[in-house]
Amino acid sequence: MQKIKIVVILTALFIPAFIIAAPSSDKIVAKVNDGLVLESEVREAYDAMTAQLEAAGQKVSPDQLKKEILENLVQQKLLITIAQEEMVIVSEEAVADKVNEFLSGLRARFANEEAFEEALNKEGLSYTDFRLKIESQVRDGLVFTKLKQKKQQDFISKAPVAEAEMAKYYDEHKGEFKVGDEVNISQVMIMPGYSGNSSQKAAEVTSRLKSGEDFEKVASSLDGVSGISAAELGWIDTTQLAKPIMDALAKPSKNKVVNVKSDGSYHIIKILDYKSGSEQTLDDVKDKVRMKLIEGKVDKMWQDWIDEVKAKAYIKYM
Repeated sequence: MQKIKIVVILTALFIPAFIIAAPSSDKIVAKVNDGLVLESEVREAYDAMTAQLEAAGQKVSPDQLKKEILENLVQQKLLITIAQEEMVIVSEEAVADKVNEFLSGLRARFANEEAFEEALNKEGLSYTDFRLKIESQVRDGLVFTKLKQKKQQDFISKAPVAEAEMAKYYDEHKGEFKVGDEVNISQVMIMPGYSGNSSQKAAEVTSRLKSGEDFEKVASSLDGVSGISAAELGWIDTTQLAKPIMDALAKPSKNKVVNVKSDGSYHIIKILDYKSGSEQTLDDVKDKVRMKLIEGKVDKMWQDWIDEVKAKAYIKYM
């Protein structure tokens, strides 16, 4: 019997929530204006995020994760309240479309409708209660998105970009505007889920590849080791890579091996071949530079606005 474990991704802010049976008793962990954050909400989101992180081979402090989840839930409740005050609404048709799309995808994971309903029953949920909870989460997600879009439009008009700003950004980020700079690479990635000493393992793999050992042989010896992946990635535009990796590959040469840490993982990369690109002039990329600067300003205005709203709100942790 497949157990229902449903993750609903609402927005970048709205943390995923598992849909599980409501507990017989609950506890208030925070008050946000007229809204409440319940212990069950934190627990459901924690279970969901933990499952996602484990699937990605990442480890995180349970206490830190719970703290971040609580803060996100408080912010979520607060912004929904603000959206109501600013008359930000979404149509029931839009909510229904999203819910139906989600449920169709969920049903496809079960052999038939009977198996789907049986899984719901095992969680202590009726289909009606289940759908209502999904509808509530989807509605909140759509309202949040609409509120953010509304605010961002207001902020854009307050985010002019001067020529001097564009010139400064371009000079400091020329590498981002290279054209045709590509590398053909193989990679061993040691993720946070690896049970051993990641730094030592990365150094060991780097040494083996630098000594001339065949990549396929190295990859084969790591096959099945939890938290480690090895693959030939083929040709990649270096500007599409994370900055630490892009910087490490800035001066490519055939058979060069680099060991770089990015986003908590060690990337041991062997360059099989490369094609040097060329830098675009500021005139060539002026529109891109302007948009990057506007996005940065708008993001800061958005966060400043959230901080201001939180400062004025009634928030009490229980």
